Amino acid sequence: MTQKTEELKDEMEKDKRASLKIIDSLEQRIFKLEKVLESHAKCIGELREDKDEWFKILPRSWVSYLLY
Repeated sequence: MTQKTEELKDEMEKDKRASLKIIDSLEQRIFKLEKVLESHAKCIGELREDKDEWFKILPRSWVSYLLY
């Protein structure tokens, strides 16, 4: 192969490695965001359950005051 072809191959290999590194980083961020979203959804569910319990125990006017 010619020197120009080798240089182009090397450059393409570097670009490929850089692209794979970026893709890997994005996949890790997406994974972390999915975990955070899952945790937030769980918390929201728990808050809703607590809110329902408050409605059973406290007068409705008190619950409205506490929540808003």
